[in-house]
Amino acid sequence: MFPNRSIRVVVPFPAGGSSDSIARALVDGLSKELGVPVYVDNRPGAATNIGSELVAKSRSDGYTLLFGGSTLVLNSIFGPIPKMDTRTALAPVSTVAHMPFVIATGANSPFLTMKDYLQVARAEAGEVTLGSAQLENYVERFKLGAKANVLHVPYRGGAQAMMETVAGQVDSVMALVPVLLPQLQSGKLRALGVSSPTRMHGPLAQVPTFAESGVDFTMSVWYGLQAPAGIDAERLHRLNQATRKVVESAEFSRNLQTQGANASSSTPQQMANILTQLRTDWEALANRQPHLRKPALH
Repeated sequence: MFPNRSIRVVVPFPAGGSSDSIARALVDGLSKELGVPVYVDNRPGAATNIGSELVAKSRSDGYTLLFGGSTLVLNSIFGPIPKMDTRTALAPVSTVAHMPFVIATGANSPFLTMKDYLQVARAEAGEVTLGSAQLENYVERFKLGAKANVLHVPYRGGAQAMMETVAGQVDSVMALVPVLLPQLQSGKLRALGVSSPTRMHGPLAQVPTFAESGVDFTMSVWYGLQAPAGIDAERLHRLNQATRKVVESAEFSRNLQTQGANASSSTPQQMANILTQLRTDWEALANRQPHLRKPALH
């Protein structure tokens, strides 16, 4: 009977962050649902490649899983290139969550709405600065969707980009919602728009989507559960059903909403389709702007 012993979920992100928090909420639910201990094993490094490659090399018995997602797709296109073909080395189990981006300005900024922001950004290239923590690919997608040539200011970390926006050193900042949520709630930052397809529930419910402002930038970072390729169909089905039950629970959904994320479950095939579409979309950007591709780390 599967499972009859503990299950390891490799999380290729550092402990303590928003991604790790979602993973831990998931494994808590899976432990109850599967009736065996399910635990997190943080293996950060090489832009998530280290943890992902570890799972890909593991036995395909369902006892080692990966909490990963769209990062693997981006790495396989832009780098650092993983030492595996992400399309065949891993088997999707279910999506778990998606986390949109937000663009915000400082509380004292003259930009009160996205319309104000874009009016200036479209008038003269480089007039408006946008900071981010190495989100160059997403910033390029935003610039294309907004038809605005903002000047990207890259930072090593999200905290620095956020604080310099609060201080008015840069006009705006782009980050995943959980990164900016405390400053948005405190009033130190003002959200101009979120990249979710519809308005979010929870603390940012009043923030308009980019689409509402006429910007073609509907995008999220996806998270999901994956197994090594070759997993038995019955075990895959068992893991999928358990994951979907946890993710579709009201408790899990409320937990994620407080963190600025949305719960989202799927069948394995639906998750595979999402990853395929992501690859198609990002390949189009890479072909258009090949300078975004980075060399492999190995």
